[in-house]
Amino acid sequence: MLFSFAVLLILCGFAIMAFGLFLFYAWLPILYGLFGLEIGLLLGQWLSGEVGVFAFILGIVGAVVLFCATYLLEPYRRALIGFSGGALLTLSLAYLLGLDHLIGGIIGTALVVAGVVGAIIVPQVFDSIIIAASAFGGATMAMAGAHLLLPGVGLFDRFAGGFPPRLMTIVLTAIGIGWQFRNIEKWVQFQPMLGGVSAAAKSNQAGPTIP
Repeated sequence: MLFSFAVLLILCGFAIMAFGLFLFYAWLPILYGLFGLEIGLLLGQWLSGEVGVFAFILGIVGAVVLFCATYLLEPYRRALIGFSGGALLTLSLAYLLGLDHLIGGIIGTALVVAGVVGAIIVPQVFDSIIIAASAFGGATMAMAGAHLLLPGVGLFDRFAGGFPPRLMTIVLTAIGIGWQFRNIEKWVQFQPMLGGVSAAAKSNQAGPTIP
């Protein structure tokens, strides 16, 4: 089971890292589910101190909750993705720096604040928020899965490995951001499926253009 979970984390992490914005425009509920999986996983790791059964269960719960929220809170999809994106960025940063074990109360407060800020500012810099959150969050998830799969390899251990695991996460994040920005124009025009957002819908939500 541990092996399967580790492989799942790696695959989901790379999927979010490379195709976060595409999933938003094409298969929105899947993106929400993946965001929920990682938020639950990181919260579970933060609360229990390890990526174990509790984190796995919390990840599944997070995935189901956010997947269903795509349909239940349809008018507030952009605010919800902003909130979850802000929360994911905060949790990923805490995981990267190893702060989740040291200042849990502060991280909890920062989590809420980042979520609210993300929900507010997301209409102005929407695509950039999605790309940053998905690339960073996906890279963090992939590294967590790699550490779970190969616990004795320092390159994937953010504590025993020192700086290299953090550098690897940053490099993967940069690759994900670069890849997504390279394909942004093509993905925005993609015909949406499963409740995705079309370019026309994005234009309408942005409001009329002032000459």
